[in-house]
Amino acid sequence: MGSIDHYTAAKLIAIPTAFFLSGYGSGFSQNSVPLLYTQPASVSASILEGIYKNGAKVMAPGVVLSTTAFAYLAYYAKSRAERNLYAAAGGLVLSTQPWTLGVMLGGIQRLGAIAKSAVEQQKADASGEAVRLLQGWVWQNWVRAVLTASGGLVGLYAQLY
Repeated sequence: MGSIDHYTAAKLIAIPTAFFLSGYGSGFSQNSVPLLYTQPASVSASILEGIYKNGAKVMAPGVVLSTTAFAYLAYYAKSRAERNLYAAAGGLVLSTQPWTLGVMLGGIQRLGAIAKSAVEQQKADASGEAVRLLQGWVWQNWVRAVLTASGGLVGLYAQLY
């Protein structure tokens, strides 16, 4: 059985991991979190907090793995076009982290505060805040899924060079 070279191994890590991250994240936006809209804030905020914390254990290392593999591919690329495409693919995957911290984290933290306080839960239920925060999280998470899928697609396209 022959051995696999590092460049091929990096391709087999970077691209599928980007697609995996997209599918993993989009599943929550499509199938899980919308089901929480009809639940009281005491339930929905706690569940979303758990989804975020558990998801981070998969997403953050996956982003590092895919981005690092794309960086390796860009560094050892045979042409400038290929280098630029792999760098762009890595940048797309990596961009999910500042998006999460800069755009999503405020809503996630607010849902965490609601999850921990009965008074905040009552306020969030009465005002509809919890549902609005969940709806915001869903579309923001779709953006992350699109970013990682785009990284995977750009990585696939780079293989044409």
